[in-house]
Amino acid sequence: MLDFVFRTHLRLALHAALLFAVGIFVSFPIVRYRLRALAWPAAQAFRLIVWLIGQSPDIPRMAAVIFLFNTVAMFVYMASGFHPLLPKVFGIWTGLNIGVILSMAREGRLEERTRPTGKQWRPPPRLSEICGIAVLAVELPCFWFSIAMGMGMGHAVQAGTQPYWAALGTRATAYFAIIAPLLLCSAIAEAIAIRGTSSASSSP
Repeated sequence: MLDFVFRTHLRLALHAALLFAVGIFVSFPIVRYRLRALAWPAAQAFRLIVWLIGQSPDIPRMAAVIFLFNTVAMFVYMASGFHPLLPKVFGIWTGLNIGVILSMAREGRLEERTRPTGKQWRPPPRLSEICGIAVLAVELPCFWFSIAMGMGMGHAVQAGTQPYWAALGTRATAYFAIIAPLLLCSAIAEAIAIRGTSSASSSP
């Protein structure tokens, strides 16, 4: 199953990474010139995540929200592979949204809600840095391989070599056996990184 996910779909994952980079690049003028109509989907997703996280949440709650959001979103992107074009569009669209969300996060909107209060644990700076690097090293490849599996499924369906539901079943099994556990680890690391960043910003 590891071979199916990471070896069979490696070339398509590199393609997905390129599409994601295109989306990030496209987000720059959207943020720079405040094109609100194009930034609206990302802004709504960001507000939803902030609302679900709540005010001064603990790390398990942040991790749970991040995990559920990423797991559902990436599965939907993969399952969109009726045609290889749809996962490609999601690859660019997600890169664009991430670029917009990162700009919103830099404005401190998330830090204000996730600052630790009372006796809540404050991760040391070094641990927060390591967790931040771990998120990039795990979450992005998970996204790229999810998109790649959707693209591969689209090629198989369009070529008539495999019906959609059979192709989706194979990939869903691999997704929940491999990608989802990695996303759980990434979500925990991301929650720690967010708490560490918000703790640092609240320090005098």
